[in-house]
Amino acid sequence: MTRIVAIANQKGGVAKTSSTIAIASLISRKKTCLTIDLDPQGNCTDGLGVREILDDQLTAYNLLNVQQDPNAIILSTQWGIDLIPADIGLAQKEVELVATPDSHFILKEQLNKLSQYEYIFIDCPPSLGRLTYSALTAGDLVLIPVQCQYFSAKGYKQLLNTIQVVQTRSNPKLEILGVLPTMSDNTNISKGALVSLSKVEGVDLFDSVPRSIKFTESQLAGVPIDRYIQENHSTKERDDLTEKLIEPYQRIVDRLLSLEVAYA
Repeated sequence: MTRIVAIANQKGGVAKTSSTIAIASLISRKKTCLTIDLDPQGNCTDGLGVREILDDQLTAYNLLNVQQDPNAIILSTQWGIDLIPADIGLAQKEVELVATPDSHFILKEQLNKLSQYEYIFIDCPPSLGRLTYSALTAGDLVLIPVQCQYFSAKGYKQLLNTIQVVQTRSNPKLEILGVLPTMSDNTNISKGALVSLSKVEGVDLFDSVPRSIKFTESQLAGVPIDRYIQENHSTKERDDLTEKLIEPYQRIVDRLLSLEVAYA
């Protein structure tokens, strides 16, 4: 059974892409995994080491054509994570989808053809447009990364409203996996944001991921954060960084794996 997880927040700069890559990398050690870059900026594609989209390479733009075989779009990465890449051309698809009746069901229909994967992760764009709506319509679960800043914590409730609309209109099985606080630090603003997030009823709050230059370094290298730490640091550094930066993501992976048992 394939589990589809959308990673979504309408605000940019909340570590959505780095979280997608980190979780996919960890779960790919045990499960078959596909990551879909649904952001025209293509940061997830770049972060997995795909630096250039070749002229004959199909992308997420093509995925959103129901006539296209999605298997023909998939790239294999050296990390054991398969990828459907994206580039700026995907921005045009959002315009096209608006003019297409029931277009938010296309992605769901396409992903039904990829049953060989145990997990599919969708890195959504920083908006609540048709691409994000399509991902939520296709998903079983949605993870919401939220930066530990006051307005970020306050604004994510707009996404919760969109999720409720999706649950009512197009995907009643969609569940919120939880909120992932990101870029936390030892400031009163960060602490206040965590308090605000903890007060939202009915939504699980995962352990926060601290702010760290290591995420930027790993993205520049095109290497998932867990592999980057393992390959570029001493034993003591690896232990310290793994505890701080990787363990919050490992707990999300553990939750996903535990849900497999619940849904079996």
